[in-house]
Amino acid sequence: MQIAPSYLFIILLVTNNISAAPYYSEKDYGSDSLYDPFGNFLSYSLDSLQVPESFGTENFNDNLDTLLDNLAHPKNTINNDEGFNRFINREFFPVDSEFSDESWAILPNYGLHLLGGGMVFRKDLEYFRAHDVDNAMLYSITLAMTAELIQEVIELKTTKPADAVADFYIYRPIGIWLFADDEFTEFVMKTLDPAIWPYLQAFDFSSDQFINTGINYMYRPPATEFLNSRLFIFTGMNNQVGLSHRINNSDWFSWGIGASTQRIDFELDKQAELATSLGLFYDRNKSLLWSLTFNDAGGTDYRFNLFPSNKGLPGKFGYYIGSNNQKVSLGITYRIQMGVGFSK
Repeated sequence: MQIAPSYLFIILLVTNNISAAPYYSEKDYGSDSLYDPFGNFLSYSLDSLQVPESFGTENFNDNLDTLLDNLAHPKNTINNDEGFNRFINREFFPVDSEFSDESWAILPNYGLHLLGGGMVFRKDLEYFRAHDVDNAMLYSITLAMTAELIQEVIELKTTKPADAVADFYIYRPIGIWLFADDEFTEFVMKTLDPAIWPYLQAFDFSSDQFINTGINYMYRPPATEFLNSRLFIFTGMNNQVGLSHRINNSDWFSWGIGASTQRIDFELDKQAELATSLGLFYDRNKSLLWSLTFNDAGGTDYRFNLFPSNKGLPGKFGYYIGSNNQKVSLGITYRIQMGVGFSK
């Protein structure tokens, strides 16, 4: 099996002298107050469940066996999946004008698996080091690559077999390698001022399913600031562009308009059915306090996430309410990035 050696290869690639820690900082309010590496792991692993028509956990064990076999024989997987030229055209950059529509899959590869996945890894690494955990690099890489593996299993229901080869062997390892470098990490922070904004995911005991899953990435480039406002970019299964408005030294109100993924269909021109989406967000020092999105991913009519404050016991809870195709769901979390919920 080539999978286990790939973890070791990444460890050998990255440096071990990281000193700066701009991605993780302990906070007692907002989305960061719920953060821990395992919660981060769940948010990334379960992200695709936002689009239940295309992705899911059914037949998980069988899909895991299939995925491991595909990854163990990457050359055969690529050859059996329409060949190397189509693989490059679909996963890296357009090289075949006849199948140019397939190249839309490139965007999440770079934006979510490489850049977003790299930030998830970096935040975990800084957490482990801030808490003096031995083998912080090993733990961070193991969490990152295992989360990638689980996400690929969930996506196997719809995606091409060779897609996992690109994500698992190329994009996620490159993201880890880049974000293990201080200079690159600080460059991204200074130029894009990013943050990881997860939803308040919960397990719905009424349907035995995860609800309100999702991990998003926010960018607010300082160079775009004008009259106390900046460009606002929100990416994930829902991609929006708008403005962030400075309320005071710590607080920002942001809004964005864009398109959310409703389902994946390789027969469509862009390989996905999209819907116009609107989002409103309020954060303090990049720790999200609340968010309200309309026409969110997977047929979600709306979802409102209220993250913990730092004001007494009630302030330790987070709350979620949403509607998917007029089916209302509720969720509650306490101190961690996983809660309980129900739908009706």
